[in-house]
Amino acid sequence: MKSLRPVLLSLAIIFLMVVVLQNREFFMHREALRLNLLIWKNETVPIPLSVYFLGCFLVGLLLSYFYGLSERFKAKKIMKNHLETIHKLEEEIKVLKSLPIAEQNIPQKESESA
Repeated sequence: MKSLRPVLLSLAIIFLMVVVLQNREFFMHREALRLNLLIWKNETVPIPLSVYFLGCFLVGLLLSYFYGLSERFKAKKIMKNHLETIHKLEEEIKVLKSLPIAEQNIPQKESESA
């Protein structure tokens, strides 16, 4: 599986390069963003669409990174709690192993005594 991942990544990059190169005119077309809030209107300088696509990709990448970061912190906290529980249980096992074994009166079966 480890050797398959770079191959799939390379194929995806090649596919994206083919799509961009075959549609260069579309990606180089300039568009301006407009914002109309009734009391305030604004328009950006015309920017190629490829910059907008790249910006949206980077915003998505950052959002997924920070979401994953919060999940990692939660998992780290849970793991720490589990490790503490394991440590406490190991200590309890040590204490129980050090206690002397009390002999129990086990009744013998009738067939053994006869």
